[in-house]
Amino acid sequence: MSTLFLGLGSLSLATLVLLTGTWYLRPFLSRQCVIKRLATTKPIVVSKNSVDESTELSELLDSIARNLRLGKSLAASLHDVVEVSNCRIQVIVDLALATTRGEAFGAATKKLLSDPQPEDLAFALRTLELAATGGVGGVLAVERAAMVLRGRSANAHDRRAQAAQAMLSTKILSIAPIAVCGWLTISSAAVRHFLIFSVTGWLCVALGLGFNYAGRKWMHAIISPTAS
Repeated sequence: MSTLFLGLGSLSLATLVLLTGTWYLRPFLSRQCVIKRLATTKPIVVSKNSVDESTELSELLDSIARNLRLGKSLAASLHDVVEVSNCRIQVIVDLALATTRGEAFGAATKKLLSDPQPEDLAFALRTLELAATGGVGGVLAVERAAMVLRGRSANAHDRRAQAAQAMLSTKILSIAPIAVCGWLTISSAAVRHFLIFSVTGWLCVALGLGFNYAGRKWMHAIISPTAS
C-alpha cells in the first residue's frame, strides 16, 4: 500500500508541475513562437548578462550619435564615449583602440565578428560598420540601433517580471516534496525502512527526483529561452 502511495505521489507531483507550467507559461510560449517567426537575424550566442549589455550598448550608441551630430568623426566619437562612460564591454573597448590607431572600421569589426559574439553586440558592431561609411544615414542607423536595443532590453525586463511568479511556484513545487520526504524519512521508521532498504523505495525516490528535476528545467527553459 505504501509503495502504491509513493508511486502515485511521484506521478501527481510531475503532473502538478506540468499543469502549473502550462497555466503560467502559455503566454510566454505564444510570444516566443511569434518572435521566432518574425526574427530576421540568427543569434550567435546568448549571454547571461544580455539584458544589462543591451542597456549599456543602447546608451553607448545614443552617445555616439550625439557626438556625430556635433561634427565629430565616428572613431573620435567612439573613443570619447568609451573613455567617458568607462565601458565594460571589452569588444567595444578593443574596437575603440583599433580605430584610434588608424585601423578601418570594416576591418576591425570583421576581425571582432570572426569570434562568436552575443546577438546584441554583433548587431551594434555591424551598425557601427555601416555608420563608418559616412553621411546622414550613418547617424540615423546608430540612433535606430539604439532604439532597437533599448526595446529588446525593455522586453527582456518585462519577461523576467512576468515570469517571477511562475519561477517562485516552480521553486516551491520543487523544494516542498523534498522537504516532506526528508522529514518523513527522519520521523518515521517505516518510511525510512521502505525508502532506504528496498528496491521499490529507491525507485520511487529516483522517479520523484527525476520528475522534479525535469519539470524545473523545462519551466526554466521556457522562461529563459536559449536561441538556437
